[in-house]
Amino acid sequence: MTQSPPRILADIRDEAESIGTEVAAAGLAARLLGGVAFWLRCPSVRSGPFARDYADLDFAVGKTASQLFRAILEGRGYLPDKFFNGLHGATRLYYGAPDGQWSVDIVIDELTMSHRLDLRGQLDGPGPTLSLADLLLTKLQVWEINRKDLGDAACLLADHGLAAGQAGPAGADTAGADTAGADTAGPEEISLARVTAVLGADWGFCHTVERNLGKVAELAAAEPLPGAGHDVAGQVRAVQAAIEAAPKSRAWRMRSRIGERVKWYQTPEEVRH
Repeated sequence: MTQSPPRILADIRDEAESIGTEVAAAGLAARLLGGVAFWLRCPSVRSGPFARDYADLDFAVGKTASQLFRAILEGRGYLPDKFFNGLHGATRLYYGAPDGQWSVDIVIDELTMSHRLDLRGQLDGPGPTLSLADLLLTKLQVWEINRKDLGDAACLLADHGLAAGQAGPAGADTAGADTAGADTAGPEEISLARVTAVLGADWGFCHTVERNLGKVAELAAAEPLPGAGHDVAGQVRAVQAAIEAAPKSRAWRMRSRIGERVKWYQTPEEVRH
């Protein structure tokens, strides 16, 4: 008897968790990001001032895993946007539920918005989502940040502790810098080593994140999170201190001398499906 393919679940949050479980069982380099990822990882986002509905799923997928990931979606009943995927398939893919209840937006190897977040080597960790550090960076990299993104970042900092440990800037020349630190973050901790490695290699990314961290603290003070496990303002100060103390690449130091005299972020155009 032929087994029918799994049907798309009625609730987008259950569906996200189910896809994540299927992906993990297949050993694919693919992890959830976006609002539903925060819902899965952050109890504070489920109620209170930053609770909201979700209209889409977002995944980051390694290039070599993209075909198998597409097969998983199609096996569940999702329909590809053939024109969009043919045009952008090297970097992005788009699928929709047959009844239009939500869509699935997929980035391959990296997330490029206001800044570029390289996710190669970061897509096979425990759990269905990106690491907590990468989830935080996906939100704080937005130059024209909105309340939704600030709220997600505040909830993440309210619900999860920080893991000390310092690494040198990722893939960068760190001549003269101390890069002996190790990343000791557990799966439920925000890795400061990952955050500082990314930001220590890119002054523009770092500048945007520092600006947005201040906005996160302001929002959390204005709209407190009931029952939060951590003080958001204190978490923000600790992240800011780690960024300040971390080694910086030569490219970072050179770009910092120019500062805001030259635009340091991208304003990506909306890609229509």
